[in-house]
Amino acid sequence: MKYPFIFLLTVLVLPQLTGCISINNSTTQQYPLSTESLALSNLDHWELSAKLGIRTPQQAQSVSLKWQQFASNYTIKLQGPMGFGSATIDGNQQQATIKQGSKSLTGNPDNLAAELLGVPLSIDALNWWIRGLASPNHPTASNRVIQENGRLGNLEQNGWQLQFSGYSKNGAYMLPKKISGRRGELSFKLVITQWDFPNKD
Repeated sequence: MKYPFIFLLTVLVLPQLTGCISINNSTTQQYPLSTESLALSNLDHWELSAKLGIRTPQQAQSVSLKWQQFASNYTIKLQGPMGFGSATIDGNQQQATIKQGSKSLTGNPDNLAAELLGVPLSIDALNWWIRGLASPNHPTASNRVIQENGRLGNLEQNGWQLQFSGYSKNGAYMLPKKISGRRGELSFKLVITQWDFPNKD
C-alpha cells in the first residue's frame, strides 16, 4: 500500500514545488480569465513608449516606438536609425495606413507591418501581448506557462514562442515590461519604458 501513497503524495506536492503551471490548450479547451486579466482585456485606452529590437538572419535593428490606442483605433510612431527613419501607422483591425517619408501605403495592417519591420509581427496580436494576454483573434495559444502569481510567463501563438517578464504596477494594472519572441530564425524584443492612461473624456 505504500506505493499508491507515495504516488498520491507526489501528485499533491510537486505542483507546489514548481512555482508555475504549464497549460497546453487544445482547440476545445478554454480557461477562465482571472479578475485581473478580465480588467486588462477591457483596457482599450492607453499610451506607451517602448524600444523594439528585431533580428533576422540578414540584420538586426532597434527602433523607438510610441503607441496610442483608443478603442479599436491606434496610432503607432516608429523612429529608427538612418536607413529606417521615421514612420507612422494609423489604423484598426481591418485597415491601416503607413506613412514613411513621402511614401504612404494603405492595406491590411499585418501585411504592412511585416513589410515595414521585416518580420511577420501582427499589430493586433501585439496589442494583446503587451497587456500580458493571449490574443482572442488568433489561433488558440498553446504551451501557456502561468506564473505562481497567476500572470502569464510563456506562450506560443501565431507562430511565435513568447516570454513575458518584468511585471510592474502601472496605474491600476500589473503589466509586463519585456516581451521576447522567437519564430525560427526571427526574433524580437519589446521593452516598455512607460505607460499612460489618459482620461477618455
